Amino acid sequence: MKLMGTMMEWVHSFFTDIWGWFGACIGMVIGLWTGMPALGRGILIVQCADILSGLSCALLGKSQKSESGKVSSRVMLEGVIKKGAEWLIVLVCVYTGTPLGMEGICSAAMTYVIATELVSLLENLSLLGLDVPLLHTILDVAHSGHGEEAGKR
Repeated sequence: MKLMGTMMEWVHSFFTDIWGWFGACIGMVIGLWTGMPALGRGILIVQCADILSGLSCALLGKSQKSESGKVSSRVMLEGVIKKGAEWLIVLVCVYTGTPLGMEGICSAAMTYVIATELVSLLENLSLLGLDVPLLHTILDVAHSGHGEEAGKR
């Protein structure tokens, strides 16, 4: 009977610890979220939306990133690495631009990341069947810009 009591105490202690860790993690996320600038929160929201829409395209077999059009761990890894690199650029701009009094560089970097992520999100939504008239204009401008740059080199 003593073994059963010890076991119950351990289970109770375990679940108490789990809830404590869970609460600490939630508190950390809320602290990071509220301490982050609005553009940083915007980046996170748009990146998460882009990931979810890209995954939805892949689950439906409509992805243009993989040969099969379906979910690919390689493509997902490349996407996560790309998003991490975008955050690296933002962090470098924040931690070098702010001390030098060039906060505009930070805002410009974050705005650029948000803009590129929004284009990717709109592309994914278009693949999912959502007709976005603005997307056609944005993509025409984006593709014509790439063509001109390729011709200049």
